[in-house]
Amino acid sequence: MTLSLFLCALLIFLTAFTGGILPLWIKPKHENHLKLYISFGAGLLLSMAFLHMIPEAFKLIPNSFGIWLLFGFCLLLVLERFIMVHACEEHGCHYHTVGLTAFMGLTIHGLIEGFALASSQLVANLGILVLIAILSHKAPAGIALTSILKMSGKKNGQILGFVTGVALSGPIGIFLAYCLLQSKDYQNAAGTLLSVSAGTFIYIGACDLLPEIHRTDGEKLQRLISFIIGILISIISGYLIH
Repeated sequence: MTLSLFLCALLIFLTAFTGGILPLWIKPKHENHLKLYISFGAGLLLSMAFLHMIPEAFKLIPNSFGIWLLFGFCLLLVLERFIMVHACEEHGCHYHTVGLTAFMGLTIHGLIEGFALASSQLVANLGILVLIAILSHKAPAGIALTSILKMSGKKNGQILGFVTGVALSGPIGIFLAYCLLQSKDYQNAAGTLLSVSAGTFIYIGACDLLPEIHRTDGEKLQRLISFIIGILISIISGYLIH
């Protein structure tokens, strides 16, 4: 694995792990500020998918990218419907349920994000943008997981194990994607990974993160601004890269 991918994997692990252990001592009133980062992440993920990943996937597999894009979106839809059930927003609930389901769902997310990062960096030189998009919601996701495990009565040692597992999922996804992209059918594998990753990014941004902008009236404008900033960073960074 290249040095840059190794460093990305290390940064993803540290960010996810740090976010996961923060709730062990953070006060609940500070958690509301994290929704600004969630809104930022939604804008970044959606713009990354629509403006960068989908066009690159189209160049690689123009005849089948749409199928894999839809597959990526539906994959997370099915997983979250049957594995990682979301609470009703109208009742002001958190968007993850308690227990092992949240751990399993976030681990799958981490693996897919690792695929996205490796394929984007090796194929389209979009690695830095995808890395920023992933990191923007890694810490909040880790905080959500630990908060849930605390509410479900897990001990700190158990929580640490779950957090470590989720933090490792991203680097594992990067390693698996790197191995897959060494195959002879490089173009098809890369286009498929980009398409599936874009579909999952659209789902995470639109269905998991974007609803945070509409939660309660407090800081609604600030969340919208954070969302727009995420989009602008993706647009500007894309121009700089090209």
